[in-house]
Amino acid sequence: MTTAKKRTDKGTLQIEIRLKDEHIYWKKYVWDAKQPMAMVICNYPGQEELYQDNLTSMLVKNAVIEMSKYGGVIIANLFTKPLQTVNERTLAEAFLDDGMEELIKVCNESEIVILAIGSLANRFQVATDRLKILLKQVKNVGLLGRIYELTNGQHKRVHPLAIRNERWSLLEINEERLTELMQL
Repeated sequence: MTTAKKRTDKGTLQIEIRLKDEHIYWKKYVWDAKQPMAMVICNYPGQEELYQDNLTSMLVKNAVIEMSKYGGVIIANLFTKPLQTVNERTLAEAFLDDGMEELIKVCNESEIVILAIGSLANRFQVATDRLKILLKQVKNVGLLGRIYELTNGQHKRVHPLAIRNERWSLLEINEERLTELMQL
């Protein structure tokens, strides 16, 4: 019988958060600055402080770490205001005018951008409109080749909470898929 030797692993995690009043533009975690960044766009932020994470953020961070090719992740959202109730009215009031500009800036910092919004854009017109604006701007600045969707086994768009125990499957958003999404 061999005995394993005890060890202590140490690491440094740098955390940044970009906010304005109650709105959270993005939160960045860097564990290896020499590696490229990933970005994951979800729906709306939780009630987070710098050192607190909600379940979605934990799942996103762990999934990106499991990919083993990125040194950090930027978690951003289509909407910038934390919400308790989700409907057309609350979503319409849940973003700032410069929110999309902030999203595009951090898309530029990332090697890959993963849309992890689930069915929100299918259920609410304001979410559909925000998604279309994002995709149009991403295409206009030449970043479409970096955009992927988080999907389940049937290539259906999902949110990280919906597949919390599964490995992530990514579907590239090419011109054909972009056309489909613009018709939502």
